[in-house]
Amino acid sequence: MKHIIVYFPYELQKNPKSGSGVRPKKLTEAFRRYGEKHQVEVVVISGQSRERKQKINEYLHQYSINEALFCYMENSTMPFWLTDHDHVPRAIGMDAGFWKKLKAAHVPIGCFYRDVYWQFNDMYVPPFGKQFLTPVMQSIYRKELKAYHKSVDILYLPSLEMNRFVKWTKEYDELPPGMEKVDHLNRSDKSISSAVYVGGITDQLGILTMLKAFDGINADGVKVELNFICREGEFKKDAEIQGYQDKPWINILHLSGDELKEVYEKSDIALIPREKNTYHDFAMPVKLFEYLAHQLPIVATNCDAQARLLEDNNFGIVSKVDKDDFKDAVLRALQPEVHAVMISSIRQHAFEKNSWDARVEKVVNDLTSLNRQEVKQS
Repeated sequence: MKHIIVYFPYELQKNPKSGSGVRPKKLTEAFRRYGEKHQVEVVVISGQSRERKQKINEYLHQYSINEALFCYMENSTMPFWLTDHDHVPRAIGMDAGFWKKLKAAHVPIGCFYRDVYWQFNDMYVPPFGKQFLTPVMQSIYRKELKAYHKSVDILYLPSLEMNRFVKWTKEYDELPPGMEKVDHLNRSDKSISSAVYVGGITDQLGILTMLKAFDGINADGVKVELNFICREGEFKKDAEIQGYQDKPWINILHLSGDELKEVYEKSDIALIPREKNTYHDFAMPVKLFEYLAHQLPIVATNCDAQARLLEDNNFGIVSKVDKDDFKDAVLRALQPEVHAVMISSIRQHAFEKNSWDARVEKVVNDLTSLNRQEVKQS
């Protein structure tokens, strides 16, 4: 039977909360929907090394590799040899050996490469916090990329900009996070406009740029409210941000999950105030797609990848990392005619282009368009 292989060289989380855990779950569900619609079986191989070995053996006994349409896989933030819970490499040749079998049968392979934070010494935390392991781990990450280069036909990245660091020389494309469909948005008219920020507050430059901008907007009385949603533990540790908690224009809340729906419904725009730096220039925030799912135009700083998506699709306004420029961007986004155009663009195109099902359709189209001769030569 014709089938698709979806391969995760690690154990999937049962109840994921972070973006890195949610993505495999949502994509697997979308692949299954595609399979049901097109009468194609979807074979998922995942787990720690012992479970993966069992699933690989079951696959090789129960299926014909020649009937595999393609294999789509996603890497972990840990090199695939070390993804068991204790990071002990128990089956060094297992994953690459399976991919080699697929290559021998000329099965197209696509892989989503999640992150390159390991290249940034100021961000990377080595196993057990042992700094002497940093160069060792960086060497292993490089070997992992070389292993992928032998097997993978198309590499997918969170953004095109990330390839400045991956330096992939074969075919690559971007496959950002997907978005859910949100129904029954109940927005009501109100006298004061409002914006929402949801996220961490460790990016002090970006957060303070936003807060100072809102202080300027509301200098002569409350004109635009800010619903500021962050983790309570982080907030209690940051005295400078605490200094804004008594401002009449800010509502500081500690919410998550479904609790955010009411705040999204009463907000007019959403905010992504990131410091512009090398890492943020290629990162694609999960929250960006969550905001779009709730039909919120976005004001964001000019980090390359997020700015490109917002400007190319007219989903938001891009600002410099400057309080006055951010202030102007917020006020412009709230102008009725500008706001209406962005809302229209989001309603017409955001879900259609960025749903999890759209992500799977892209992968299917990309990998099935590779003929077996191309795969053989790659």
